Amino acid sequence: MSDLPESPAPAQPAKDVPISTREALRHGTRLLREVVPLRWKAIALTLLCVVGVSGFTGALANSTKLVVDDVFGAGHQGAALRVALIIIGVAIGKSFFQYFTEVMNVVLKRSVSVGYQKQLFATVIRQELGFFSNQHAATQMVMVQMLGQSAGQAVVDVCNRMTVEILTLLALFTVMVLQDPVLALFACLCVPPILWLVSRLSQRIRTLATTDAGLAAMFFSVGSEVLRGIKTVKSFQLERKSVARFNTAMEALEERGLQFARVTASTVPIIEFLGGLMIGSFVVLASWLIASTDRTAGEFTAFLTAFLMAYKPAERLSAVWVEVQKSLMFVRQMYGQLDRAPQEKPYGTRTLDGAAPSVTLTDVSFSYGEGAPALRDVSLSIAPGERIAVVGRSGAGKSTLIDILQRFYDPQQGQVALGGIDLRELSREGLHDAVALISQDVFLFDGSLAENIAHGHPGASRAQLERAARIAQLDSLIARLPDGLDSPVGPNGSALSGGQRQRLSIARGVAKQAKVYIFDEITSALDGANERAVMAALVSELKDATLIFVTHRASTLAYVDRVLVLADGQVAGFNVADRLMQECPAFRALFQVPEDPQG
Repeated sequence: MSDLPESPAPAQPAKDVPISTREALRHGTRLLREVVPLRWKAIALTLLCVVGVSGFTGALANSTKLVVDDVFGAGHQGAALRVALIIIGVAIGKSFFQYFTEVMNVVLKRSVSVGYQKQLFATVIRQELGFFSNQHAATQMVMVQMLGQSAGQAVVDVCNRMTVEILTLLALFTVMVLQDPVLALFACLCVPPILWLVSRLSQRIRTLATTDAGLAAMFFSVGSEVLRGIKTVKSFQLERKSVARFNTAMEALEERGLQFARVTASTVPIIEFLGGLMIGSFVVLASWLIASTDRTAGEFTAFLTAFLMAYKPAERLSAVWVEVQKSLMFVRQMYGQLDRAPQEKPYGTRTLDGAAPSVTLTDVSFSYGEGAPALRDVSLSIAPGERIAVVGRSGAGKSTLIDILQRFYDPQQGQVALGGIDLRELSREGLHDAVALISQDVFLFDGSLAENIAHGHPGASRAQLERAARIAQLDSLIARLPDGLDSPVGPNGSALSGGQRQRLSIARGVAKQAKVYIFDEITSALDGANERAVMAALVSELKDATLIFVTHRASTLAYVDRVLVLADGQVAGFNVADRLMQECPAFRALFQVPEDPQG
């Protein structure tokens, strides 16, 4: 086994505040206000089907009076046929509306869920980089999926399931009142304890739901993390630890599901007990009423049938209401995401002209939070079309410099300018069209070679795509593939080797036709021959752009005009490589070959 320290247990989800009844109603009302105007036809059709189901359910209960009084009591064969046809017709009508009710359930839920999932993803993608630094990608996607589905489920529960149960109860209660108002009033005695029970269960569900989404997100994040790093897991023999972490997350999710099931199911025995108590009481009262008044057995049978048929809708209604509380808890989280204003920086309106711009930093300082400065009083000037290498030890500030040049972060002090224009004065499109980053962290889309290259320039012609591929030294690969440039690369380039993936990333960046190119360790996965070919092609073909190479390789220095040396967030030197070797100790420490102590 590996000597690595124990893997940390999955982070527990942050606890949220349980939603109050008033807050649940507020979010539910907002949800309906947003959904109904856009989907009123589907909702109207759903309600029509619900009314049909409820009406035919009440008619079915009422038909038992005809069975007892007109068929069994009178013994008339003609009446028996008539009543049988009525019952069959009612059953057919109920089945018809029940079918379309179930279909509309699915249609409405999917429509609402997908709509909110699109909104959630668009909101997440608009956030600044700092939003993603503390959140797992799998967690984000699980929240998008779960919260959108909860919104759809809440709408279906309110517009369909709750409505059909309420209308069914009203229809059956109407039958009970028509048959025997006294017994109907007596039946109302079981309502207060049921309402009290549902209220208590709703509070419990709201408490449980506060961390339910977080547990599901934790389960997915642990699994995706292990599978994404499967080579590391196998190399360090971390299978057992990975399985243990996954099992911990899975068991927490399972336990929460069991808690939900226990709370939801607790309505059943109490309603069963109340129902049995009421039925026993009805039998005693009905026997006295039939003996002492002109009430018929058919009326009592219809009443009892309606009461028995109301039993299941009441049970389902209580369960649905409890489920609605859970959904509305997630709806609150959803609106918390949607109402989160993207921390977007203000952009200007200026754009760069067609020439390669200069790059200027003046007294730039930047810190991440309260930590030590990542850049301190950095001032430098890169001429238009100049080729620069940026070197330094890990933590020297190279990545921060890259991020600031793309305005992923703004410096707390100083100014960054392209072509003499402050980055804050450039439009968003003007800035991102001007600067292209080609990183060692290669990310590819599941598509063809051509499609991935075209992401750099969506309107590129076939000739432009082929030129970008040629500069990135993909010619030999394309020639070997059966579909050439149209060959698939697989998910994140899984069909390609590491070097091929990196060259495809370079081709995508070249296709952008930017004015400033930032190459971050782009040859780290290339052999010496491919590295020389790629570097020579880049320097030769991109003469009209300013090139910045972040590198640890001495071989890259042969292709640049000057070298920027960073140390502890400061400029330690900025000159040609030969002068730096003489004058800059930080540069010599990076690239000077130590003498053999043995002579």
